[in-house]
Amino acid sequence: MNRSIILFLVLTIGLSLRLSAQDLDAKADSAFSTGDYAAAAGMYEKFIKDNGSSAALYYNLGNCYYRMGKLAKAVTAYERSLRLDPANDAAKANLEFTNSKLIDKKGYEGSFLSRTFHDITNIMSANAWAWTALILFAVTIAAIAVYLFGNSLILRKTGFFGGGITAILCIIGIIFAFNARKLMLAKDVAIVSVPSSILSTTPRAPQNRNEEAMLLHEGAKVKILDSISSPTDSLKTVWYDVSFDNDHRAWINSNDVEII
Repeated sequence: MNRSIILFLVLTIGLSLRLSAQDLDAKADSAFSTGDYAAAAGMYEKFIKDNGSSAALYYNLGNCYYRMGKLAKAVTAYERSLRLDPANDAAKANLEFTNSKLIDKKGYEGSFLSRTFHDITNIMSANAWAWTALILFAVTIAAIAVYLFGNSLILRKTGFFGGGITAILCIIGIIFAFNARKLMLAKDVAIVSVPSSILSTTPRAPQNRNEEAMLLHEGAKVKILDSISSPTDSLKTVWYDVSFDNDHRAWINSNDVEII
């Protein structure tokens, strides 16, 4: 077959897929605007599965689930949106509002320093931090050039000290870029997806009251610290060792949570 024909077919198929994806997205938006949230959620889910995720799609999906009263799914969608775009103020506001509707209220997590580092990292996405570091690197190179080739003492001093400052900021930007990417790809945070879950002091279903650690309800966010497979009636159930906050840590059935 002629190469030009093959290229034409490839471009035609690609355009057709793009148009169908745009059509599906438009239909989902239309379903949401008319109040058919279940249909809209289904279409957003299909769009994400077929075409890849984005912060905007997960945000829209979260709005659908909130309107449907599925708070756990709404929280999960908003959290995924913020993983991709931590600067999404609308997703932050909706997540905070949805969390206010949950039964379980968190205490402090981690240390003051770790929380501060986490908050600064989430000011921007990993890509935004990387671009910031790249720009600072370019400014540092320019400052070095000014120091080396400047024709006055003041200019050379400006290049020297300015380059030193931007070099430090560049390194900081790189650190935050790597940490932001690590947070984006992390699989150690989960949302309770069932109406309620009794956590255990051991990696198995509680056998008595003494083994019941605490009760968490849908939408509660936990950090996964460890996991273990526990045989139950010839089947293996995975149990997660999780922390809810600094004062609450226990084992939860993996079937009761959805990893972000």
